[in-house]
Amino acid sequence: MTEAELVALLRRRAGDASSLAIAFSAGLDSTALARLAVEAGLRPMLLHVDHGTDSAPSARQVAQRLSAELRLELRVLKAEFDEQGGGFEATARRARYQALEAAWRGTVWLAQTRDDWIETVWMRFLSGSTPVYWSTMPERRGRFERPLITVRRSLLQRRSSGAHADPMNASDRFDRVHLRRSGVLERIDPEGALADAISGIGVRVRRLQLRAWDVPLEELTMELRVLSVRAALADLWRGVRVRQSFVRELAQAAGRPSRKTRRFCAAGRTVYLRDGRLVLSLEENVESGATRRLGEE
Repeated sequence: MTEAELVALLRRRAGDASSLAIAFSAGLDSTALARLAVEAGLRPMLLHVDHGTDSAPSARQVAQRLSAELRLELRVLKAEFDEQGGGFEATARRARYQALEAAWRGTVWLAQTRDDWIETVWMRFLSGSTPVYWSTMPERRGRFERPLITVRRSLLQRRSSGAHADPMNASDRFDRVHLRRSGVLERIDPEGALADAISGIGVRVRRLQLRAWDVPLEELTMELRVLSVRAALADLWRGVRVRQSFVRELAQAAGRPSRKTRRFCAAGRTVYLRDGRLVLSLEENVESGATRRLGEE
């Protein structure tokens, strides 16, 4: 893809949107996206989420400098963290999306690239998660769009000068950083063809709509039970990923029929196994019957 084609891509993606914003971390990718948007004749609002980390003041200063350079309006948002668990990355992601949703009612562009998409697919695959999780990062979800999701990061480098260098992007305690630094994907999947195939399997498994199956868990094989438990937890505990060992423990328990209500805890949350189904209690007294069954609103 040429640079002219890249600019034309953004112009097409924007369409006639009169209310456009960019989730602007002031990092490499969002800086490049903002500069490309200006080249495309667009005037998006820049939404910068302050996560309150040690590097947040530096990131905010870079965002202010770049917004002045591009003559784009900048709005700084404060992240409000919840206590749902899942580690810093998951908690920060939820806080970021909540801040963006509350601040902007129009379209919000996210700066993830094809490289981010490939890495995420492999991270989920290598973590031992089931195919339910193998499809990821859609181009559009609600008001959020990823106009660069088919673009390799190498095409953006010229427009990312002066961006903020987040020290967390160099910390091996994060799986993505470790995978990126290892260089393994450049050796085994340089074009992302394998990631495409893995994601395709995930799409097909999702079409099975496992969470809507009206079959008691104990009547399924262990393999299907694990898939169904994964799908159920994804529905009941939105935004929370749990360890594979917990999923298998729950699936094994579900294979042993019992008239008793059994309680399982992970990531600071509780789920109940009752009558071959996973349910959430809406009251402290689980025997009150105030529960939401899998697939119900």
